[in-house]
Amino acid sequence: MMHYRKAENVEQELSKSDLPFENCLPKDHKDFLWMHVKGGTKLSNVVEYAKSALDKGEYRSLVWSGSGGGVIKTISCAEVLKRSYPLYQFTRMAYTSVEEHWKPQMDGLEEIIATRQIPTLHILMSLDALPEGIEGVQAPNTTSDFWQHDEAKGGRPKGTPGRTNKRPRTERNTKPQQQSRQQEQQQKENQLKTVIDSGHV
Repeated sequence: MMHYRKAENVEQELSKSDLPFENCLPKDHKDFLWMHVKGGTKLSNVVEYAKSALDKGEYRSLVWSGSGGGVIKTISCAEVLKRSYPLYQFTRMAYTSVEEHWKPQMDGLEEIIATRQIPTLHILMSLDALPEGIEGVQAPNTTSDFWQHDEAKGGRPKGTPGRTNKRPRTERNTKPQQQSRQQEQQQKENQLKTVIDSGHV
């Protein structure tokens, strides 16, 4: 790629019908608010907009979507909103196609377009209960196991210490101290023995 420079990235445009939430909305919800989150999105702006829509009754449900650098902020938006409303939550991971355009810097070369898949996070949130039978729905005021590792696959659950046989710092430090005290005691005993043997006691 020495003779190319990177140009724009063109991300696949999604529509509401592309979201992985078919038959997941409550039956009386005709539409939902769709919030797109990017790496440069200001969290307070999008959260306040979502709050306003819920408070006005314009929507009873919404979806947060973010890919690449926007995934972490997508999670943050959902967590902040849950502090203010009793929301049901359903989280799904997907992939979005991105085209990377590389422009030639020499005559005779053609533009290169590379397509790659980037992870995308979608979080459905609703003020009303989601339809029964959907696995993985998080009820209001509960925690989700969506990010927990599967112990059966050899992973360790979130929050579990990486090393269980790690000795406390104090235990590791006391051994050299004990050895030092034992050496001092042995020196004193040897000195005392020498004095006794010399008849100076």
